[in-house]
Amino acid sequence: MKSVMPELITVEELAFALKKTVKSIRSDATRNPKCLPPRCRLPGNKRLLWRREDVKDWIDKSVESKTENDDIAKEINRFQRKRGRPPKPKPRE
Repeated sequence: MKSVMPELITVEELAFALKKTVKSIRSDATRNPKCLPPRCRLPGNKRLLWRREDVKDWIDKSVESKTENDDIAKEINRFQRKRGRPPKPKPRE
C-alpha cells in the first residue's frame, strides 16, 4: 500500500498564487490568520506551510457570485443619503 504525501507550499508560493507580497502573507499569518487558507502546522517546525489542496479549496470557496454582489450593492445604495445640502421643503398652499 502506497501512501501519498500532500504537497506543501511555502510563503513565497502562496504569495505568488494570491498576488500578495511575502511580507503581507507573513503579517496576515500572525495578525489575521482567518484571511488566509488553513495553515499546516508540523510538530517542531515554525515554518509557514500550506497544503496545496487546502489552498485550492479555500480559493474556490472565496469566489462570490455577481448576483450576490449586486444585491448587496443595491441594499447599501438604498440606505445611503444623498451628498450635499438637503433641498428646501416645498411651501404648503
